[in-house]
Amino acid sequence: MFDPRALHPVKVTFPASGVFVLESHHTRGFRMPVTRHNFLKIVQPFAGKGWLVRGDRREPLHPGDVVFLPSGERHFIEDDGPRPLSLYALCIAPRLPAAALPDVNYRHFPNPAWSAELRGLIRHLLHEQTLARAGSDLMTIGLAWQALGHVVRAASGHSPTPLERRDQPARARVAAYAAEMKRTFYHRQNVDDAAAALGMSRRHFTQLFREITGRSWLELIQEHRLTHARRLLRESGRSVTSIGYECGFEDITTFYRAFKASEGVSPLAWAARNLLQPNPREA
Repeated sequence: MFDPRALHPVKVTFPASGVFVLESHHTRGFRMPVTRHNFLKIVQPFAGKGWLVRGDRREPLHPGDVVFLPSGERHFIEDDGPRPLSLYALCIAPRLPAAALPDVNYRHFPNPAWSAELRGLIRHLLHEQTLARAGSDLMTIGLAWQALGHVVRAASGHSPTPLERRDQPARARVAAYAAEMKRTFYHRQNVDDAAAALGMSRRHFTQLFREITGRSWLELIQEHRLTHARRLLRESGRSVTSIGYECGFEDITTFYRAFKASEGVSPLAWAARNLLQPNPREA
């Protein structure tokens, strides 16, 4: 669920999968009472700043932080400063994790190394929840398990590490990376991070990338992001702001600029003309 201007917390209503994802953009005056949920929750702010309050403890919330709140944890969230919080929350009903989730207490991870990957999982979850296609419940449960896996590993002191491909030839590494971009385009990333992850210089990486794909890194990732944006604008009815974030754009101005350069009109104008008119080429 997406709340464009939240004054109060979004009500959580679990579907059959037992997984509910929400995106909340607090407006000034947002108020949250002291709450104790009967489900566990993973919270990830991505804009603004605030505080998570538990009893007499106040812990700062910044973009990229991850907070794990077990069932029964009394807490509330408040904003701090002129820019209110925007955050994701992954809520999981008690029946889903009971068999496999170890006894993990409250955890606050300040901008962990796996924050971007978790954000990608949550965006994927939000996408599956929005479109509710065949198999979405299964995809949702699987993605929720992955998110919980990050928390459990980090809580035990074993953070996930990136997939290593350095034993493969450079060209094969770049080709595999380019193929994966179709499903990882919404992660926060840049060309320098990609080159470093594959163990090569930026110049070598960009040269091989263009030889293999025929496009630059930025051109290809923008293509994937805009293809996904057009699908959501046609099919979901969600706000332009929410769609821009889900597609991997870190600010809405960049999304508007890239979309207008591609389509000649703003995302809102494009949606008005194309809502519920699927393009079979992007199915």
